[in-house]
Amino acid sequence: MIEGTRSKLGLARRMLFDNGGLEEIFRHVRNLVVATVVIAAGMHAIENGRSLEIMGLPNSSVAGYIVSAIGIVLFLLNLADGLHRLSKVRRHLALQILLLAIYVFITLRVTQLVLALRMSTL
Repeated sequence: MIEGTRSKLGLARRMLFDNGGLEEIFRHVRNLVVATVVIAAGMHAIENGRSLEIMGLPNSSVAGYIVSAIGIVLFLLNLADGLHRLSKVRRHLALQILLLAIYVFITLRVTQLVLALRMSTL
């Protein structure tokens, strides 16, 4: 049993550190946060369109919808990239499903967290 655990830990270490898995995780989280901030900026422009004065932009609310749509597209592209990369993992189907569920769960939680931080008053 101990030998099986060691081999699994060794596999996890190789996947995370030697094969660039940790770098991929940070890249996806960074892209997710950027997409969420873009969505939050668009939502801010929608909510405060009348009070925002942006030179050369007659209607900030319309720009807010466009920026939010761009953020949503970025979010979905990042999610699709993550799902595509997870599908390439040649492991048991149950592990792929578990990784997919964890990825979607973390993606939604990070998005909620960033949006909650944006809406909080300091």
